[in-house]
Amino acid sequence: MIRGRNVRGIRGPGFLLAAAGLLAIPIAVSVEPTADARSHLSAPTGTHTPGAPGPGDILRLSALAPSAAPTPVAPPEPEFETGLADAAVAAAQAVVSGGTELAVAVLDRATEETALGALAAEPLYTASLSKLLVAVDLVERRRTEGLVLDPAVLDQLRRMLSASDDSAMSALWSRFDGAGAPGRVSARLGLQDTSAASDASQWGEVRVSARDYLRIYDYILGEMPAPDRTLLLDALAATTPTARDGFDQDFGLLAPAIAGRMRATAKQGWMCCFSGEYYLHSAGLLGPDERFVVALLSVQPRARGWGGARNELTSVASALAAPLG
Repeated sequence: MIRGRNVRGIRGPGFLLAAAGLLAIPIAVSVEPTADARSHLSAPTGTHTPGAPGPGDILRLSALAPSAAPTPVAPPEPEFETGLADAAVAAAQAVVSGGTELAVAVLDRATEETALGALAAEPLYTASLSKLLVAVDLVERRRTEGLVLDPAVLDQLRRMLSASDDSAMSALWSRFDGAGAPGRVSARLGLQDTSAASDASQWGEVRVSARDYLRIYDYILGEMPAPDRTLLLDALAATTPTARDGFDQDFGLLAPAIAGRMRATAKQGWMCCFSGEYYLHSAGLLGPDERFVVALLSVQPRARGWGGARNELTSVASALAAPLG
């Protein structure tokens, strides 16, 4: 910047470039206007004095001026196919064998569509599905009440989810008031059909519906703090092919026919024998980004045997997954 000097006499192309912001420093300084400059300044309007910039020069120079940056345009929201949850539930119910009671529910988290089968609101014995409910209760109480979960407790929590370890579940149930977990979790999450076991020592007799299980997973994915969510989902993702009691866990949503072609994470449940019936369940997540939450709860005749019962639920799960793939 030139301080205390008048540079009115400078009207060459270099001045125009500097004025347009293309030069960072002044390129000419004159204390007094020259004779030529005075003659340029005094020239009549509409005339072109030789040596002075003409209209064409002004246009060419103005074209060099920097233009405003374009306004960023947000990418369009991805579009997701709708109706998949309904199609999945219909496909599952279409292949159920006689003698099987099936409670099925599907949530599409991308479109926020929920589809409920005919028995989706029916409370059924959870068997080992209650282990996830207890895990949710423990991490919530740690966060809100300061409940201490030491490394040994966290190891038990992981084992009861991945290997479905009954001894780990029983230890946590006894130590941390597992009998009260259904009531606490129902109140926090707004569950509609979940209730405590009539015998407080029997965690497998907690009752839960398929639609309530959708809500439990949806809470874990969308509302639970990230460290707690990671703890539970990592444990479920580490589900072992064979449970701690020797039961084959590769059925339902975790059957090779499904897990081999789409991402699948689930908690499995099995229990025998009330009124000559098996309780066999598979509830979890399917698809990229855990798009679909699926609950498959079944009551099957004991005469079918565990192998037949697993095949039945796997057939149902495969039919359900087909529209989602």
